[in-house]
Amino acid sequence: MAEREDKNNYRNPSQDVFKGLWEAKVVIAIAFIAVFVRLSYTNEQPTTVPTAQLVTTSEVANYPDELIGKTVTVRSRPLQRVGLSSFTVSDRRFFGGEPILVVNASGRPFDLPSDRENIIQVTGEVRNLAIPQIERQYNLSLQDQYYRDYINKPVIIARDIRFV
Repeated sequence: MAEREDKNNYRNPSQDVFKGLWEAKVVIAIAFIAVFVRLSYTNEQPTTVPTAQLVTTSEVANYPDELIGKTVTVRSRPLQRVGLSSFTVSDRRFFGGEPILVVNASGRPFDLPSDRENIIQVTGEVRNLAIPQIERQYNLSLQDQYYRDYINKPVIIARDIRFV
């Protein structure tokens, strides 16, 4: 009986080495898989973010036909509030540049800064101001009396507004 216990306790050194190598291969393989999975997630670009062309308010005012229907980003100074959900921006406050109306369709309220020297960034689609279509499409309520000066002029329907 003692002989039998000795056989069960006897280990072959080559089996231990192979078992150790096998376990090391498994650990290394799992590490490689984890690295590849992680890299595949960090290199993906979101497909829902529209590409926006960086333009000036002067370009929107002077070349609206080239920008209508395109998503643009404007960095500018806010000028004044128009209605409850809109405001104007302009690059040339002191040199008579035409202000561009920005309609906030982001779903988040945006308060104009008290210091008009702050720069804001607006990203959205350039459109001609047609109040009924914009109200329907973006579920907004625009008060006509505030927008008379902007009818059929280029506006930016903002999906993102932030301070720069």
